[in-house]
Amino acid sequence: MNIKEYKYPNGVLALKDIRVKIEGTCFIMGKTGCGKSTLLKTFNGLIPDFYGGMLIGSVRVFSEKPSPKIAYMVMQNPREQITSLRVLDEIAFPIAQEGVSYGEAKRIAEDVAEQFGIGHLLDRNIYEISFGELQLVEIAAAVASGKRIILFDEPFAHLSKRNIMKLISIIKDLNVVVSDHRIEFSKYFDEIFDMGLEIKKFNKMKTDLGDVIYDGLIEIRKREIIAVIGDNGSGKTTLLKRIARDLKRQRMDFQLVLQNPNYHFTENRVFDEVRNEKILMEFDLVELKDRHPHSLSGGESKRLSIAKAFNKEILLLDEPTAGQDVNFREKLIYLLRKYCKTAIIATHDEKLAEKCDRIIKL
Repeated sequence: MNIKEYKYPNGVLALKDIRVKIEGTCFIMGKTGCGKSTLLKTFNGLIPDFYGGMLIGSVRVFSEKPSPKIAYMVMQNPREQITSLRVLDEIAFPIAQEGVSYGEAKRIAEDVAEQFGIGHLLDRNIYEISFGELQLVEIAAAVASGKRIILFDEPFAHLSKRNIMKLISIIKDLNVVVSDHRIEFSKYFDEIFDMGLEIKKFNKMKTDLGDVIYDGLIEIRKREIIAVIGDNGSGKTTLLKRIARDLKRQRMDFQLVLQNPNYHFTENRVFDEVRNEKILMEFDLVELKDRHPHSLSGGESKRLSIAKAFNKEILLLDEPTAGQDVNFREKLIYLLRKYCKTAIIATHDEKLAEKCDRIIKL
């Protein structure tokens, strides 16, 4: 791969001076917005064949022109590539696309599902499983597809450490390219491609905890930051939603921030979502203030949804560091303490959980 530059149709420069040769397993790291997802899309021809724009340079996959026939991509948001109503059919679909009979596709899908520990989900409706479980389903579908190379965009974002290690053990002998911000897992890959990650330090702030302001499913003190951890499907999101119902009945000042940030946007400009330039600056969004919220990248959208919630006293955050570089772990805790927020954070990010005042394991 030798890309001098790539610009999207709107003229935005997304890639510049990329030279890399990949063999085996490769881990791509870099700050949020540096072009990791864009780079992945050059491996299967989505860029420039589908997205358009101007790509100067050359990309070859197994000495061939990039194509979906060669490379299978699992996107950041697994809900964007659902094809079926039932989990078994979702995993079997890419196999059947290769001309395999449905009976054989079903058998392969069942075997792969058992490898990933999701055999118990096969008869479930796609919309009945958790976000993390859905991510495992889409990853299993990619592995089952038998493509010569698999591209993973943020595959670890919503997975527990146990499931991440299981995934790594399954793909270690395949040709895979993984783009992810959980860089602590990069050591398990044959190659690491750094697109420019600078580790920043934030001042550690301590705040005195106040009185108990909620004593229901769990006890919460004013200005306390609590991490809720647990395996995929253990009920972390459900707990946040139940607490949100309690807080609403008690007329408390709170905001639930869901895993999919786009659910929160109602305005036509980023600034109108937050209406506070200082908060936009804190979340590195001020230069995007005139953009439409739905035109942002996944990581930018996530930061905007959290920034929008900063006008509330209590924040219920579901996987807030998904799609964010390693620096955001530190910055999020720093900002919560700086603005004296009370927060409950459902997360698989153990490094983030360690920085909270208390950890609840489900």
